[in-house]
Amino acid sequence: SSPASPLGETAPGSAGGGWVRQPIAALMRPHGCDLLPWLLLAQALAIVRSVSLRRAQSFLTNVDYQLKLKNVLGVQYHGTFKAGDQELPVIYDTGSFEIVLLSKLCGDICIKGKTVYDANLSSSFVASEDVMQVTYESGSATSKKGFDSVSIGGKDSPYTVKKMPLWQVVEHQIPVWNRAKFSGIIGLGHPKYMPEGFRHPPAKETAPDQLLLPAMGIDMFSICLERGLLKPGWMAMGPKVQALAKHPGFTSVPVVGDVHWGLRMLEVQAEGLNVSNPCPTGCGAIVDSGTSFIAVPPSAKPLTHAIETKLKMDCSNLHEMPVLRIQLDGAVVELPPMAYIIKVNGYCQTAFMDMDSMSQFGPVWILGVPFLRYHYTVFDRQNMQIHFARSTPACEPIFDTPGVAGNSSFVAAGQGLYSRRVFAPEDYEPMEADRNEALPAPDSKTFVF
Repeated sequence: SSPASPLGETAPGSAGGGWVRQPIAALMRPHGCDLLPWLLLAQALAIVRSVSLRRAQSFLTNVDYQLKLKNVLGVQYHGTFKAGDQELPVIYDTGSFEIVLLSKLCGDICIKGKTVYDANLSSSFVASEDVMQVTYESGSATSKKGFDSVSIGGKDSPYTVKKMPLWQVVEHQIPVWNRAKFSGIIGLGHPKYMPEGFRHPPAKETAPDQLLLPAMGIDMFSICLERGLLKPGWMAMGPKVQALAKHPGFTSVPVVGDVHWGLRMLEVQAEGLNVSNPCPTGCGAIVDSGTSFIAVPPSAKPLTHAIETKLKMDCSNLHEMPVLRIQLDGAVVELPPMAYIIKVNGYCQTAFMDMDSMSQFGPVWILGVPFLRYHYTVFDRQNMQIHFARSTPACEPIFDTPGVAGNSSFVAAGQGLYSRRVFAPEDYEPMEADRNEALPAPDSKTFVF
């Protein structure tokens, strides 16, 4: 005989007595009871609950939050990062993608004198067998993957996500990390998932890891660094930053490509120096909070050589040194001598870093820490733009207004205007810095923006 249905009726089947699918309305009417309205009500309640949870999560990750970044020797800025139940000093790096933490798995030399990540102290840690080796300009590091709850900032931060992939350093050959006080590098790349070519393991059948910003629902954040010896920096996110980026005083530049916070660079000039444009057919530039200086390609050698030749080691002619004017795709930004001259052991020297990398937009430049000292910078994932405003020494954005005396003059540039900025005397002073502690530029012969 045919099998009985769960509702007490004989199910009509094939010749072999198999089951056939019943119309849902028919199945909702056992013994004269119509369950269809109740099912529809349950579905509606589930949808409402799902939307409410998403809104609650959005609210928790769309609140104003500001994180102080400690200035270390003028070349590193550390902020607090929480992994599991541990708070660590880290570099928040717009030039990378992963969460990489010094860990107890590393040797004594690697962790001596540092606060490092210990998976055994975390109740939310989940282990993995994946291992990666990454080569930087200054050395290589081997790390082991895991998952843990993490927060941008400390225990009171509203920006938290569970089971986030992270990499525990088990060994490295990076001298600056042996001396440095930071315990991790937190990638703030804009893609939703780890880009191809950066995945570990690289096999295409492996699902790529989600990155930190999308995992936390952060579409926009800002970084600005105060000027002056040991002055701090600030990283902020939330509605105030989102509103600020819409201010007409900000200039917006499109992010190009799908991987980096990359911009198109069209021209670089040094005021008063007769040097050819190092970007005659265009260059690519990455705005990178994890690089201590401005990194330049070989095509910029004539420019940097002319500046080095002009600079006196005793720092006596800094008032004669040129302002750098960088024309991006939609904005001209300017950097005074303080942005590219440092004082080491009483002597002045330029602080450019050499970098020999190409992109689909031309030779690669890195606009590192000095750029963020002079520009309040908003990184916008939603609109794929970077918004700039020049900043005060205390990191307040300044909005240029044509015709305001003493603020800036305006020069025609194509169909628009850009500010020819008037810098203060202190902007012609060198920055005290320890070059040995500098964070290097990314190491790659080829960048795909």
